[in-house]
Amino acid sequence: MKGLVLFLGLQFPDLHPFHSSVTEMSYNSRDQSWEISIRLFQDDLEQTMSSNLGKKYRMIPGDEVSEKALEAYVRKHVGFRTGKQIATPYRWLGTEQQQDVIWVYIEIPTSSDLIGSYLENSLFLDEFEDQTNLVSWSFQGQKKSYLFRKTQEVQQLSR
Repeated sequence: MKGLVLFLGLQFPDLHPFHSSVTEMSYNSRDQSWEISIRLFQDDLEQTMSSNLGKKYRMIPGDEVSEKALEAYVRKHVGFRTGKQIATPYRWLGTEQQQDVIWVYIEIPTSSDLIGSYLENSLFLDEFEDQTNLVSWSFQGQKKSYLFRKTQEVQQLSR
């Protein structure tokens, strides 16, 4: 088995052994807003978006067409809810590319700690069986992490 993994690694050097996104949510008390950054592997993003759109997708930060398509996808798969209603809409700030990673930036203008809200993070879960989405939450010195996967796409934020 090690030989196969080594062979595949040599043949496809851009593949990574796992599928994961990382979201950081931190509260900015001065601006009274949640600053949220989502780190996505570009190859996973492009594969998922191509599957969802039914045509080849290439992420080009700053390009209006690719940004709009990504924004629509993120809004469909990341959200805050009270029950089944969207409780906290967020502002799309844009994207940034760093090597093989695309950063997505959003913000929620509110003074709420969001405790009790339900967070959905189903990014790429429809594309990769082993996909996990880690969310790190930080509010006034308190920190908590949540792990989202196919069997757990929605979680309630708690202390």
